[in-house]
Amino acid sequence: MTESLEELQVKVAFLEDAVAKLSDEFYLQSKQLQALRQQHAALVDKVRNTQNSDSGQGEVLDEPPPHY
Repeated sequence: MTESLEELQVKVAFLEDAVAKLSDEFYLQSKQLQALRQQHAALVDKVRNTQNSDSGQGEVLDEPPPHY
């Protein structure tokens, strides 16, 4: 009886450790995802601003350079 109780205690200890490690990893990945979302939003804004400011020059960019 005491051996099976000790086995269960050991298993619970390992499971608690595994859960703690997974929780830490989840936290780190959550922070990375948040940073990537912020970078993505900044890039989308930058592209939109570039497209808006270059809207009148779009036709010029489609033409080949004058030295051709």
